[in-house]
Amino acid sequence: MKLEITGASNFVNRMFEACGNYQWAREFLKNSLEAQATKIEFGIEWQAVEKLGTYRRTIIDDGLGMDRDELLRFFSTLGQGAKKIAGIHDNFGVGAKIASLPWNPEGVVIISYKTGAGSMIWIMLNDSGDYELVDFVVDGTKTCVIEPAIVDDDGIDWAGLRPDWLKDHGTIVVLLGSESHPDTVLGNPQMGEREIKGLSVYLNSRFWDLTSAEVKVVELRSLKKNHWPQGPDDKDNSRRPNNRLILGAQHYLTQVKAQSGKLGEKGVLFLDEERVEAEWYLWQGDRPHVDSYAKMNGYIAVRYNGELFQITSNKVHFRWFGVIEGKVQQNLSIVLSPQHYQTGNGQWGIHPDQSRNHLLFTGNRDKGVEMPVSDWGIEFAETMPDPIRAAIRDARGDLQGSVEDEDYRRRLQDKFGSRWMTRTLVRAQKGARNKQNVGAGREDVEAPIRINEEGDSEGQPERDQRTEDGYRRRKRSKTVKVVRSAVVGQGEDGIEREVPVDIPRFRYAKADAFTQPWHLALWAPNDTEGPAILINVESPILQEVVEYHQTQYPDVYAEEVAKTIRQVFGEVGACKIAHSQKLAKNISEEELDRVYRNEQALTVALMGLMAEESVIAQRLGKLGRKKSAPALEALAAQ
Repeated sequence: MKLEITGASNFVNRMFEACGNYQWAREFLKNSLEAQATKIEFGIEWQAVEKLGTYRRTIIDDGLGMDRDELLRFFSTLGQGAKKIAGIHDNFGVGAKIASLPWNPEGVVIISYKTGAGSMIWIMLNDSGDYELVDFVVDGTKTCVIEPAIVDDDGIDWAGLRPDWLKDHGTIVVLLGSESHPDTVLGNPQMGEREIKGLSVYLNSRFWDLTSAEVKVVELRSLKKNHWPQGPDDKDNSRRPNNRLILGAQHYLTQVKAQSGKLGEKGVLFLDEERVEAEWYLWQGDRPHVDSYAKMNGYIAVRYNGELFQITSNKVHFRWFGVIEGKVQQNLSIVLSPQHYQTGNGQWGIHPDQSRNHLLFTGNRDKGVEMPVSDWGIEFAETMPDPIRAAIRDARGDLQGSVEDEDYRRRLQDKFGSRWMTRTLVRAQKGARNKQNVGAGREDVEAPIRINEEGDSEGQPERDQRTEDGYRRRKRSKTVKVVRSAVVGQGEDGIEREVPVDIPRFRYAKADAFTQPWHLALWAPNDTEGPAILINVESPILQEVVEYHQTQYPDVYAEEVAKTIRQVFGEVGACKIAHSQKLAKNISEEELDRVYRNEQALTVALMGLMAEESVIAQRLGKLGRKKSAPALEALAAQ
């Protein structure tokens, strides 16, 4: 009689949807580490290779192991494990069974040894679509747990899977895949787990430090099955398996070296009232060659209980932290360690969701929301360590600034500022008698604004902050400080007033700072030297305009033409950002940045020839007469 799994297949499949790529590997590795294993191997089941031509992934450890009763108890009920479900930070939720069963309907075999005795169990999907434990018949009696030496399935000697280093205790897991995908060595093909080093880079990225145990992954050398090894001792260099030692992300940030590169600087910043620890690692020189088995370039991640979550190398995410230059993004890694959520610490901190694949944030009157990583990034940019600032300056090189003085901003402000007005809440000056008679002052003051019980500011429109996608989400806190223009008026109450929008800076950048190398401009509100619009001097769109106008003037003016055109695009771009602020009265700041100020929108906006050409023609007029028509025809014929 078969023993059905409590919970039903629908529950398994729903929970599986929350799993990320290679999460099955994470779950099995965590089980092994919690079983006090000192050696863990993600290997290949070689008997199936020889007898069936099938490459199955195995997970073998020398942990505490389980006897037959423990094995039956743990695998006859979903959610059952060696540890009781306890607090919000305990290892519960999606487990190894749920993360592996849906893509292994042919079964997951578990063989465990304790005090030298082995027990085997086989869980699979039956014809009716339910998960169950396979019944074995021994001397006319059905049993779900059996000694591995007794079982003979397709000629596989299950007891023979036990390696020499697994002595009195340990566990072996075999993933049997499906009829359509019996090869499980690379992972779940339906999740895109098809890379030969995908498992290695996942483990080296997900886990911070794996040096407390010897963790190995048996890797293939080719994606072509006819080039896969025929056995563990295959000597063909193009086929032989590779045994990769997995050390964790910290090792590849701090221990590896390149021929002409090394870890240059590292340090720690404390953010958000010291509730977030931000470790930063800045590489110097050439990057190490890690051959795709670990993260090669820089990244941003959140560390929680020895694991890295939400790892990203996205350029937009680096911009939250004030890092725009591509070269610095490649060399810089930032690891955030926020305070864990606890009921006794102000109910502020991070905690995992039930899938263990995603972290959530509770605090500031929000519960179970996305972590405010972009908020932490803004604070990091404001207090950026000097070595990172220096690296940014070096990466900019001669593109450090567009204009050494700020005359262009003052000129544009005088010309257009009064036409681009925005409504701002300002504080009335004490002693003024007539609220109708007010005037904006020149200095800024800080005024505390109280937040009511619903989280809205009293007397002020809602304030937003950056979300996971780089844009804005409401920040709810008891007190915030807002920089306002001082005004003349009566009383202490704030009033709304129309003030000219500020003209932002512009500067030049290279293509590696942009999400697409041909994009023309990007808006960087967290730039290290203040909000700025960046113009891509390597964009073919800009180069085409420069080259066209260079043909109109003698060669001696080529550099002057290029400089003038770049400056025009920078000034026009800065004006477009300033002008777009008028939309803030119609849409949220989030939508303004996400839709109307993104790279795509700015690129298209700056492709309009009429405005730019009129300014270019006016400024290039100082260079004198253009080349004659015959000269242009001769140049075109070259």
